[in-house]
Amino acid sequence: MLPPALEGFFPANALTGTDKLVVIPVVGRDILVARGSSDLVVDREQADVMKFFCQQRLVLGQWNGVDCEVWDLSPECRSMEGFSVMELRSVLLASSDEQFSLASRAVQMLEWQKNHRFCGGCGGSTESAANDHALRCISCDISLYPRISPCIIVVVRDGERCLLGRSASWPEGRFSALAGFLEAGESAEQALHREVFEESGVQVENIRYVGSQAWPFPGQLMLGFIADAVTTEINVDEIEIAEAHWWHYKALPAILPPLTSMSGRLIARFVEEVNGA
Repeated sequence: MLPPALEGFFPANALTGTDKLVVIPVVGRDILVARGSSDLVVDREQADVMKFFCQQRLVLGQWNGVDCEVWDLSPECRSMEGFSVMELRSVLLASSDEQFSLASRAVQMLEWQKNHRFCGGCGGSTESAANDHALRCISCDISLYPRISPCIIVVVRDGERCLLGRSASWPEGRFSALAGFLEAGESAEQALHREVFEESGVQVENIRYVGSQAWPFPGQLMLGFIADAVTTEINVDEIEIAEAHWWHYKALPAILPPLTSMSGRLIARFVEEVNGA
């Protein structure tokens, strides 16, 4: 048995070669699931009823010892009896970390293939590489890999308070950790200092890495941190961030991200740190 750190996916060229197969059926950016079930994976026999609607198959690799594919299904599959469609954000709330990771990988790999049918260098057609998750340009023989955008996400701590913000596009009362994309040439720590200052005017120190999470909205890798405040005066830009406040750990906002998200985990870690202090 594999240790936990090695469970999950192996590259496409590490297939078992057996008749065993599991499938993640994807419709657009949604997942087709058996009605009444939150299991995102179907076996070969169950997948047979979906063949008529399958537009593309993509090998994802070996998942927990079984060969795994994602199937791109046409919208008409929504009328299949015994199945229903689950939005990707609903998967985040209803599924385990492993299942959400599986769905994230499936959706992002399909979108990458659809969006990179042609080479950005010469405009020639691409084809799947034989031994890697890559697309190879037939004309100039360069390899294209799935695009992943790294982001920092951080809960800033000031004693028993934490800094949370509301995006300008979010409804009133919904708050989360501050986050932003890494820019070219930046380290994660540099991006964290910049993003927190740009969005809130707060300066930080003592940055602690907590963990990471794939975030398929559309294709980020969230790098989670907790940091301590050096300054506490808030000055939001009112463009990206509509408002930001210091919240006592016993009086957090009513609408917070779920614990299945990196933001929710960081807020929970902040509360644990305060209680353990």
